[in-house]
Formats: sequence, C-alpha cells, structure tokens
Amino acid sequence: MGWAIIIGIMVYEAPCLLVASPALLDPNFLHSVVLIVEHDEEGALGVILNRPLPLALAQVSEEGGMTFRGSDEATAWRGGPVDPQRGILLVQGGLPAEEDTVVDLTHFVSHRKDLLETLLGDPSARYRLFLGYAGWGAGQLDEELDLGAWTRRPLVSEWLMHPDPTGLWQAALGSGTNG
Repeated sequence: MGWAIIIGIMVYEAPCLLVASPALLDPNFLHSVVLIVEHDEEGALGVILNRPLPLALAQVSEEGGMTFRGSDEATAWRGGPVDPQRGILLVQGGLPAEEDTVVDLTHFVSHRKDLLETLLGDPSARYRLFLGYAGWGAGQLDEELDLGAWTRRPLVSEWLMHPDPTGLWQAALGSGTNG
C-alpha cells in the first residue's frame, strides 16, 4: 500500500513502516516501530507507534482548554524526539480533509487542532495523539536504511493502533522480509 518515486537510484516510499534493528541502540529509537508519513528528497517524517506516554488525554485536553469525553485510560503517545509540543493525530475511520495524509483504507494522519477537539469530545472515536515526531534530514534516512539500522516494512493496519505497544516491535521484527 505505498507509492514509490524513483529519482536516479533513490526510492522513496511512504507511507510505510520502519522497524528498528536490534543493533540500533539510540534511546530515542530503541525497539521502535515508526510509521513513515512523508519521505522525499528533502527528508522524512514519521511517528513512533509503540511509545505510550504517562500523560492522560484528559490532562492534555484540560491544559488545552478542550473537552474530553474518552476513556480515563487513554494516553498521549511519544511520536518522536523532535518538537514534543507538536501534536500529530493518527485517526481510524472518518473522512480525511484535503490537508490530511491518507495512510491506508482506514487510517489517516492529521495536524488539525479542530479535528483534535472533535475527537477528544467523541467517546467512540478511534485515534492516537502523538506528541513530537521522528524526523530525518535530506538523505539521512536512506543512509540509515543502507547501514541496516532500519528495516522497511509494508503497512499492516492492525499495527497502527496495536493494543500491545510493548509487543509490537517483536511482532514487526519477526514478520516479512527485508525491504
């Protein structure tokens, strides 16, 4: 479910998943699974799918002056080490707006605050709020892929909001072939 642009010998594919190599010891990405949302000649942007934060969505809502009607157990997620004040939404279901990024047939990514307010007020909404993101400069991710720090995987819808974030890396590591 991805698209590729071939520019010379470079192949950019997004959306896709990246699975951290067991040898990747950077604490920001140790045992992580990353949803790559954008990847082109200028760099790449994604969110780490398996890092829940000890920060309740109710608290995020209160601090932002928004109403929250979801589960008391709902938390925000650490999207990555860059710009932790920036919120990125991964939404299951609903209709994306023109500025949103479609991930697959059932999920999209959005940066819209009005959508966040709507989702926080809807107890049946399926979404995750990521604070911060994973970012790579021009050519940086391609270099890390060449060095074997990451394995590219096709999207697996069930992994995008995996119920067991601690088991996601192992599941993703053991599936498929190197990409």
